[in-house]
Amino acid sequence: MASNFLKVSCRDCGAEVVIFSRATSVVSCSVCGATLTAPSGGKADLVGCNIIEALE
Repeated sequence: MASNFLKVSCRDCGAEVVIFSRATSVVSCSVCGATLTAPSGGKADLVGCNIIEALE
């Protein structure tokens, strides 16, 4: 399966952010600072966001 980018929305403030699906570091919301993803060794764990769409 190919790696791709995901458009996600922050659960705290609703801001939309584009992230890499295999992010290896913590990704925070650029608006409110909430943690969106946590690294897991493979695909990023989406801990504070909801997927809007997968981008290619």
